[in-house]
Amino acid sequence: MRIRQVLLPVIVLAFSVSSCSRKDALEGEKPYKDITPAEVKARLEKGNKLVILDVRTKEEYESQTGHLPRAILIPVQEIEERYHELDSLTSKEIVAYCRSGVRSARASKFLGDKGFKVLNMVGGITAWNEMKGDTVKTRKGRE
Repeated sequence: MRIRQVLLPVIVLAFSVSSCSRKDALEGEKPYKDITPAEVKARLEKGNKLVILDVRTKEEYESQTGHLPRAILIPVQEIEERYHELDSLTSKEIVAYCRSGVRSARASKFLGDKGFKVLNMVGGITAWNEMKGDTVKTRKGRE
């Protein structure tokens, strides 16, 4: 009985430490960081020179949803062929976004693996619009 009282807490503690270590190791493998729309907005308002990268399709970029001001459009489907267009920006932070944050996470991983400083905007343009961030709407999007 005494052995069980001593061993059980030790086993639980060892499992907890092991779980944290695996989680930390997995998070350490991610070559980009996540950023919220509110953090992006605050940085832009402070004058930070962020590169804004929209990885949605051209149709989404031009839709009623709009896009962030000064956004560069490189759809995620084209990122592997076109990422060299960003070569002059390797020293700058790039904020990648899509509709919800899934495609931009994929693009962020790819660019991060290529040596870019990438921030993935979690929640994408959907979250940006929910917090009433500035967007640009093209003529096509206003029709």
